[in-house]
Amino acid sequence: MKRYIIYVIIILFFIFIQSTPFYENISIQDVYPDLILISFLLVALSLGPLAGEIVGFGVGFLLDILGGGLLGITSFTYTVLGYGTGLIGEKIYGRGILFPVILLFVGTILKAIILSLLASIFLKPGYFGFFSGGKIFLESVLNAGIAPFIFMLLSGIEKRVVD
Repeated sequence: MKRYIIYVIIILFFIFIQSTPFYENISIQDVYPDLILISFLLVALSLGPLAGEIVGFGVGFLLDILGGGLLGITSFTYTVLGYGTGLIGEKIYGRGILFPVILLFVGTILKAIILSLLASIFLKPGYFGFFSGGKIFLESVLNAGIAPFIFMLLSGIEKRVVD
């Protein structure tokens, strides 16, 4: 139970960081890493598919409410990503540092694909703004570059909580 509480606190911390002026300083060419996506996918990787989809839904729903867009798009996207990441985490043995890099690169692109498809269905036909200007690929690289550091943080916390 302590482990879940710590994960919730970590994710809430990154939601807070991403909503502060400090976050404005960590962009490259007006592209920002998605700290919330990074933290939640790494938590889902550790907890498995059921907890991954629950955390994904909760984080996505919170972002839907805070973002003011169409309610449910982010929660659906994060639920799918959380479940898939948790499922992969159950099947993969060994957690090297390269795995979170690949996971976050692919996860960021999948986030953009799912959000673009849902936006084109429910908001504006033909909308694929997440891919405009190649920014999603730079975001994927940023997320993949930050992932090992958050992965090491979560791993260290998990070792202390489990022991």
